Amino acid sequence: MDLKKLQAPIERQLALLGFELVYLESAKEGRDDILRLFIDHLDGQRPITLDDCVAANDGLVMWLDVEFPSLREDMSLEISSPGLERPLTKAEHYRRFAGRLCRIQTAAPLNGQKRFKGWIGEVSSEAVTIEEDGTLKTVPFTEIQKARLAPFDEPKAPKPRIVAMAASDEFAGVEKSSGEEA
Repeated sequence: MDLKKLQAPIERQLALLGFELVYLESAKEGRDDILRLFIDHLDGQRPITLDDCVAANDGLVMWLDVEFPSLREDMSLEISSPGLERPLTKAEHYRRFAGRLCRIQTAAPLNGQKRFKGWIGEVSSEAVTIEEDGTLKTVPFTEIQKARLAPFDEPKAPKPRIVAMAASDEFAGVEKSSGEEA
């Protein structure tokens, strides 16, 4: 089954149910083919629960049987939360998690590098800029093969300097307390 043909219709159907499709993949486990969907709430403000996964599954099963009748005969459907090492698949995901640590793998080397690990900085419609080891690197979305948040690495990773300064510049006009009583 061509995932590209499935993605847009599944995204629309999930939106009607109140969910966003974060990532779609097919996997083979033993003899079983699995269609795996990672979902989030449209508002992105609440975590996905088991009840949410059941609701999304129930809402998709009948629709899939009508729109793609042979799909469920060929594949099992699995719905999950994006988890802590959440896939980043859209520019809005990078914006939502600006300032967080991520891992990016590109399809082809960019300046001799295919794997990046850095703090998410500026995001445009074409690319994301990350700070890796004190250097800003811009990665075009068209080159990204896979990207995920790296939450367990955050305490160990060197803290961002440039991304942190850019974030503090946003508050440059805001009065700050000196911490001393008058």
